Amino acid sequence: MPELPDLTVFAESLARSVLNKKISSAEYHRKKRLNIDPQAFRDALTGQKITSVKREGKALLFTLASGDRFLVHLMLSGGFQVGPEHEDVSYAVLTVSFDDGQSLVLFDPRGLATVTFNPKLDGSAVDALEITGKQLAEIIKEKPKITIKELLTDQSVIAGIGNAYSDEILWHAKISPKSIAGKLPEKAVAALASSIHSVLTTATGYLRKTNPGLLSGEVREHLAVHKPKAKLAPSGAEIVTEQVAGKKTYYTEEQTLYE
Repeated sequence: MPELPDLTVFAESLARSVLNKKISSAEYHRKKRLNIDPQAFRDALTGQKITSVKREGKALLFTLASGDRFLVHLMLSGGFQVGPEHEDVSYAVLTVSFDDGQSLVLFDPRGLATVTFNPKLDGSAVDALEITGKQLAEIIKEKPKITIKELLTDQSVIAGIGNAYSDEILWHAKISPKSIAGKLPEKAVAALASSIHSVLTTATGYLRKTNPGLLSGEVREHLAVHKPKAKLAPSGAEIVTEQVAGKKTYYTEEQTLYE
């Protein structure tokens, strides 16, 4: 599933391709996973322009000149393609056509991607790139008994981190994913907050440099431990694979366990 670095680059790539183009039509190809009638959605988009595309947690938020918005969550396998209007795209979920003959297509082989028109965004979760050590400590106080892996991937409290990058962040901070959140000492919490920002910004910079124009998929070759085929971390420590918080997790024994 695409996470914060992937989605940030997706949003930047989409902005370069679709902003301020007049929408000539919008066709939703499925019967489910859209919160309004497809015809009403088409009417709301037709004749409008997309004025901004930005990442919202682990989703992408499109804003129209009218002020209406729609949120796209790619789920496990969704992605985008920009190309000629009538180009055939497999597993199309949504096609937004523009008056210059180009189109933006949301596709998903599994059919799980969702589109939400005028979503209610309560802002209760802290974006991962904005979290401070103090905020992280407060979040841990609210959920002290869960594993730190579970806390990092809980989108209701911290937005943007998924399974892969939680492993990377915890390895960088040298904290075991099996650690109980409330058992982390103050120094470990501060280190974790720093690692969240460092790992995510470094990964985003890597993707911008190596995959300009990225619109789909997950680029993972730069990761240190969340690599199914890797045996050793860059430190030389053996990578352990284990189910933690219901997710396949990668870590090393050099990460401190707090329990």
